[in-house]
Amino acid sequence: MSKIYNKYCELKKKDSETMYLFKCGNFYIFIGDDAERINNYVPLKQTTFCNEAKKCGFPLNCLDEYMRVFNNQSLKVQIVSSTDVEINESIINKLKGIDLDNITPLKALDILYEIKEKLL
Repeated sequence: MSKIYNKYCELKKKDSETMYLFKCGNFYIFIGDDAERINNYVPLKQTTFCNEAKKCGFPLNCLDEYMRVFNNQSLKVQIVSSTDVEINESIINKLKGIDLDNITPLKALDILYEIKEKLL
């Protein structure tokens, strides 16, 4: 599974009503069920995103126009930047790499400060 799809699944578990719009390269994309739902309001071409999901989207420079439509339809849409996904993945990988049996308190504190810096 892709990092974006993993983030999508994580977000949907927390709030399934919100549709998540991911910044991906030069486009904003909806994936999974959100791609299906948004097409009830705005016809966007759907293509395969990964084995688990489809995607649809629009170019970055059209965001304001589409957000106006989403707001006029009272749709709950949240933009998720690819940076958010990359930061979360790097933090997860950092935590997975910790050997709890052999880490010193000072090294653990250093890691916490490093993670804090990424989140700010």
